[in-house]
Parts: sequence; structure tokens; C-alpha cells
Amino acid sequence: MAFLTADKTYTANGVKVCQKILPTSLRPNRKLNTTGNKPAYVTIHNTPDVNEASGTNDAEQYARATFNGNMNGVTVHFYVDETGCWQILPLDEIGYHAADGANGPGNSQSVAIEIIMDGSGKAWDVNAEDRGARLAAWLLYTYGLSIDRLKTHRDWYPKKYCPAYILPHWAAFKAKVEQYLAALKAADKPKETAKPASGKLYRVQVGCFGNYENAKALKALLNKAGFDAIIKE
Repeated sequence: MAFLTADKTYTANGVKVCQKILPTSLRPNRKLNTTGNKPAYVTIHNTPDVNEASGTNDAEQYARATFNGNMNGVTVHFYVDETGCWQILPLDEIGYHAADGANGPGNSQSVAIEIIMDGSGKAWDVNAEDRGARLAAWLLYTYGLSIDRLKTHRDWYPKKYCPAYILPHWAAFKAKVEQYLAALKAADKPKETAKPASGKLYRVQVGCFGNYENAKALKALLNKAGFDAIIKE
């Protein structure tokens, strides 16, 4: 199968997302079991880095494997690596990724992000993890979810040690997502505007002159500039 071609692209908190939705025959094709079919959780997964073909990236390669039916029924919403990100499920539909059953909250109420890493801690690993954190924060922000709605695969299925490369420092990863979430919220706050005038008038005194002609000359200049200047003895 040739490389996937995105039907749509968009940017989510600095991450360019290529969207190509699986055909209904290859996905559960069921709405999320939530109010308004909106995600109630964001679930983080890890999957191993692979040797991608020239001209593509890991995220596209995993997405393409799903289109090819090579993922054994596993369906996630996003694959993200250090350079690419692909969305293959609608955000109001369930995926099969949490191993908690067709009606378990992991599958039926959460959006899944599969972060492709190798656990080396090298630049590509750090970048992939950071992009996953950015995407997770964007989803939480978009759906009005708090940081406690960020979950791991292991939260839904304790026998599965996943996300394997992130779990050892999960607290730090979660803190990073929370920082990105706070930044998105801060950027959305309306800017303060100047307070309206109170209706009161305030007198500003310029100075006193011993020469009446000088006083008249300044008054004329101020009046010409639009100020209501008067002369008082």
C-alpha cells in the first residue's frame, strides 16, 4: 500500500496533525459512551519505534498498518512520533486500545494517543514524548477536561505495563501536560481593557503668569489644540 495521503491537516498546540479516518469496516464505528459523545478521558500509550521506509515517518507507518488490517483489531485515535502525527479515528468514536472490554471506560470514553518511542532518551524520544504531551494538553483543553482525566493504559488494565517508556517518569510527564494545559488556558483569557470614564471632570492647572498678554497667548494655543482653557485672576 502506498504512503497515506491526508484528507485534512490541522495544528493542535504546535503539532501538525494529518487526518485520514479509517473506513467503517476497519474501526468499531461506535460513538463514545459519554454525554454528547465527547471524550471524558485522554489515554496515553507507548508503542515501539520501527525502521520506517524512506520518505515517511513512524506515525504514518503505524497508521498505514491499521489501514492494511495489520494491527490485530487495535484502533487508536492518534499515532505521534518525533516528526509526524496521524489521526485515524473520529474524536467522538471509540477505539479498541485499553483492553478493558467493548464497554469499559478506557475504550468507550477515552481518546487514545499512541506515542512512538524506543526508550533511549535520545533527541527523537524526547521530541516524540513532548509532542504527545502537547497533543494531550490540547485534547484536555478542547474538551474542558482537567489534568486528572489524563490516564495511562495501565489505569484501565493493570496487567499491561503501558506506556512502558513513560511510566517510570509519569509524574514528570503529567506535570508537563499540565503546564501546556495551563498555557492554553492563559492564552484564551480576554485581555484587560481600559476602564470607562467615570463622568467626572478633573481640572489641570498649567501655571501662573505675571504678564496678561503671555497668559492670553498660552490660552489661545491650548484652545487651538482642543483644550477648554480659561483665564482667572
